[in-house]
Amino acid sequence: MADGDMMAGGGSGTSSSGDKSAFLPRSLRFLTYNVRGLNIPEKRGRLLRELQALRSSVVFLQETHFRADAPPQLLTRAFPTGFFSNYTQGKSRGTAILFAKDVPFVVTDTLCDDEGRYLFVKGSISGVAYTFASIYLPKVNQHRCLAGIVKALDKFQTGILILAGDFNVPLDPRIDTSRRQSNIPPSSIRHLKRTLDSLHLVDVWRALNSGARDFTYYSSVHASSSRIDYLFMQQHQLHLLLEADIGTRTWSDHSPVWMSLTSPLFRPRERSWRLNTHLLEDPGFSRELSGAMTHYFEENAGVGEVSEVTVWEAHKAVVRGLLISKAVALKKAKSTETVDLLNGIRRLEQSHLYSSDDADFK
Repeated sequence: MADGDMMAGGGSGTSSSGDKSAFLPRSLRFLTYNVRGLNIPEKRGRLLRELQALRSSVVFLQETHFRADAPPQLLTRAFPTGFFSNYTQGKSRGTAILFAKDVPFVVTDTLCDDEGRYLFVKGSISGVAYTFASIYLPKVNQHRCLAGIVKALDKFQTGILILAGDFNVPLDPRIDTSRRQSNIPPSSIRHLKRTLDSLHLVDVWRALNSGARDFTYYSSVHASSSRIDYLFMQQHQLHLLLEADIGTRTWSDHSPVWMSLTSPLFRPRERSWRLNTHLLEDPGFSRELSGAMTHYFEENAGVGEVSEVTVWEAHKAVVRGLLISKAVALKKAKSTETVDLLNGIRRLEQSHLYSSDDADFK
């Protein structure tokens, strides 16, 4: 009986005293984004802020438009590691893969082409092997381009494979386009699907949203929407998939597409607290905090047998509580405002999808 109790305790992840582990499993979020050029500093800043807000772990970019001989700086403290494939003949195309600072990725090899069409990166995260591929297919003969890319990827890849990018092809025009049709020959789409099947690759968003209609790209020229941006995983690795979604289209004509996977990483159950110094720049809150401290010492200093040291140490907890409460309230208000704005944009997109009237956005 004692052995059985010990086994049950071990299976639940707690000790016999009921103490919980100090760490929790942590997922990884993978995001793909056609950014339509990042040579303007403002666009790079906007992208990096959005990636942080979306809590991206690994980011696949297409159409960076960087020159191979003089690419601009894209890496920051939040995303200190990145790999790039730039078109050698001009400022167009281009792919990239970025890693967030809290992803302990160790690279072992990379492969890219001079055309700025694909970038492969492989390595490990906490000892688990991964291969990441960011691709940007042309607007014509997509199936031929993909066949060459997948052939190279098959020789390169090892471990868990994540392929992402802009295919410029709706895989099922009946549900992946607003007009329910495409000018891409059906034979080309069939060839493209067979190429994906050769590596057992599965469209993760479609796997979770069978029959649903949503789009990642809007063409103002043709006044139509389509789903041409994808994240793929191999079929035998789909058990790692937690969720997948299409984000809101804002500053690019493409929407970000993301998915979350289980990972070998863990995160602390409790995070360490750091003072948000911006709170002290608010005169109203500074007065509120000062008043609370004055009231605290008036009520507690010199009372009974409580020592001055105890009163002083306890006041730190009171101040910290006020700061945390204020920070949470501000964060919640900002988050609510952002969500409301994005939901509003999303509603306008859906309205425009069926009306095709540009007045919907005014």
